[in-house]
Amino acid sequence: MEPYIMLLSKSTYRVSQKNIHMKRDLPLLLLLVGMMTSCRSSLLLKSDFESQTIGSLPEKNIPGEPSGDSILYTREQQPRIRVVASSSASEKALEFNTASAPGLTAHNQWLSFKGVRTNLTQPIYFYYTRIQTGTFDRLMVDIDDGSATTMARMHIERSGRVILVTSFPSGETYEVGTIPPGTMHTIIFTVNVRAGKYNLTIIKSGGNLTATDRPLINSDLLSYANPARPSIHFRYSDTEFSGNKYVLENVYISKKRP
Repeated sequence: MEPYIMLLSKSTYRVSQKNIHMKRDLPLLLLLVGMMTSCRSSLLLKSDFESQTIGSLPEKNIPGEPSGDSILYTREQQPRIRVVASSSASEKALEFNTASAPGLTAHNQWLSFKGVRTNLTQPIYFYYTRIQTGTFDRLMVDIDDGSATTMARMHIERSGRVILVTSFPSGETYEVGTIPPGTMHTIIFTVNVRAGKYNLTIIKSGGNLTATDRPLINSDLLSYANPARPSIHFRYSDTEFSGNKYVLENVYISKKRP
């Protein structure tokens, strides 16, 4: 190789030297690329609504990475769901309200965010930022494997009380605390299927709320789909019109701690 380099022009020689340096730095470059790929692959769902049109329904196939994550809602729910201007300047959010919507039943009013396929061998983080306006019908939030096997269920009551359902079908509960109406907050579920437990953290002004090492609702770990499509679902417990709003600023599902 050296004799060949000597026959090249000075400019070509400099390029060759650059190539040699690139080869020397190749392991570092591969490491950086690997880290970037890992960050992308750890994200199972990302929905911040920024590419959506204000006043429209959200696209069911979420644009951008990761590919394959989705939002699910029924035709009957459409009057209750709209992309709106966020409380943060120049940003967008998703409003889930309690407007009159004929045809709703107990089974067709879930607003769902479904992540891409993954295994459940490591913790999964489900988190979203939202704000409530006034009081509203009890809101149910379910975390599951995308195949209807529930991991955790949370109720947010009219008063803002946060309650975890601890068992089916008995309906036993565990009270976490209260979110004052009108308070913006971020909710984080950390689910560890292998350990059979999850944590809940609610970040808000005036003090955070936490619940740690809560048993998964379904204790039969073999019943969870694997690979799964980790999902988070929202539903009002009453179909009556009350005019209140639950505004989601963003929703994420990830293998990486937020």
